[in-house]
Amino acid sequence: MYNFFKFKHVILLFALLSGFARLPAQERAGFECFNNNDKFEVGFLAGATYYMGDFNPNLIPFKNPFLYGGFMARYNVTRYFSLRGNWAFAYITGNAGGMEGFPSDPWEKNWEFLRPMLFFDVLAEFNFMPYDAVDIRKGQRFTPLLNLGVGASFLSPDVYAHSSNSMKSNKSIFLLDIPVGIGAKWCFIERFTLSVEWMFRITFNDDIDFYDGVNEEHSPVINNDWIGTFGISVSYLIKYNRSCPAYNWHKPSSRYLKKSRVRQSDY
Repeated sequence: MYNFFKFKHVILLFALLSGFARLPAQERAGFECFNNNDKFEVGFLAGATYYMGDFNPNLIPFKNPFLYGGFMARYNVTRYFSLRGNWAFAYITGNAGGMEGFPSDPWEKNWEFLRPMLFFDVLAEFNFMPYDAVDIRKGQRFTPLLNLGVGASFLSPDVYAHSSNSMKSNKSIFLLDIPVGIGAKWCFIERFTLSVEWMFRITFNDDIDFYDGVNEEHSPVINNDWIGTFGISVSYLIKYNRSCPAYNWHKPSSRYLKKSRVRQSDY
């Protein structure tokens, strides 16, 4: 059942990505310039983390959630595609209290962990509609989106030092992961964007919970611990005064107008 639920999340996300890939090419590209060339956003993000692993075999969303917060930056390549970076501080927690399949010793049945965590993501963000936080005539102020990227996380030792025993190696670990997510964003005020997203961080490590419950019948990815996040972000589109040549091609430059006046005065 654990493996079925984990695969169900992956299949759903990749099905959504495949659906986006089938959009018409001219709609998917969206290479027209933004008005005023405004493409760079900065902001903050906050939300909740939860853990999916041996202590949460049914992948119950938001089981033992913990808050996180950080900063983000987004570069809008087109109205359909953006690059984004996230940096955040979080805690990840879980426990095996009362779970079947764990050692029968009462003390070991109360395994719990709480680990401080720093994570950094680089994401490709795909919009389903031509999103524009400045010119509503050129794009939409609301769009669903998909995220896919690469990430890195640093997890500190367990805060619950009293729960450590000979079976737990209480040490820091460094993780590489693949963040995959779905969400939506909305321009609620000109240049301000509110985003909501649900993400899964597919890791390649089974030691987040200090319990190595390996099933040899399944691949290492299925046996590994994953991290889920649900959060919001608020960002501001920085104003850039330089106009896009493609947007203002019909407008003669001030330098050209000045030269024209000089030539006319010669006559």
